[in-house]
Amino acid sequence: MALTEEQQKELLTLHKLSRQYEGIIRTTRNPEQLQRAKIELKKIRDKMEAIAPGGTAEKILQSLAQSQSTASRRRTLEDLGQYYPTLAQMPMARISPNSDELEINILGSVLNAWENTFYPALTKIKLDFALSAERDSHFTILEGLKRQMKILCETIEDFPKAVREDSKAQLKEMRIRQQRQFLFDGGNFLKKLYEFWKAIYEDIQANGPKCFNKDDHIQIDTRLESSNYFQGKSVRETARFTVMFLHEAIQALNLPELPTDKNRPLRRE
Repeated sequence: MALTEEQQKELLTLHKLSRQYEGIIRTTRNPEQLQRAKIELKKIRDKMEAIAPGGTAEKILQSLAQSQSTASRRRTLEDLGQYYPTLAQMPMARISPNSDELEINILGSVLNAWENTFYPALTKIKLDFALSAERDSHFTILEGLKRQMKILCETIEDFPKAVREDSKAQLKEMRIRQQRQFLFDGGNFLKKLYEFWKAIYEDIQANGPKCFNKDDHIQIDTRLESSNYFQGKSVRETARFTVMFLHEAIQALNLPELPTDKNRPLRRE
């Protein structure tokens, strides 16, 4: 059965949502949350069946996964939307003119989006004191990652200017180590954010106690922010989009559990 590109995108999105609800069903101890998750999961599966009837959805998803795996080596920032529709809602760009590593550019774009778009909106979600403090601590980690990215950009841009071969070799080695550390630290940060906001979203869906304004809409001071993607969106939708965005960002980076190199300097003195 041939599906249009839009149907393929919708099927992939529904599949990701179904996996999330299956995870809730496996782990939750809240009866109300369990029942809500089962209802939502049935709706999602019904939609998947409507797109790919006769139980063909799983076969089509497997075929799409294989195609994505084959195409992953050819991916560019411009075609990310074909595989990660939520991620592509935010601007994706090189972190510097000569940055040619796709994963580095994705991570840099995600961090910029988090600082400029997500953080101003997510601070409008009212959480209890402990969760608010944890949310604020994320910005400190973000600042550290932005400093890493700035140093990495300097190294990347210095490489074409180098004349001597030994200087080029040193800069290349430095760039590799800095990129490795940036991906490791950035990947851990995104996983931390994902677990945090996934728990918040699940609590909102279950009408739990963690969020105090779950029925409000995001309102950002236009004197400080001329525009924001989440302006006017509901808290529920903002939390849902955030979880999906982080999920796709982690998938797009496809990071292994890399060990850090603690014995070698990552910055230029």
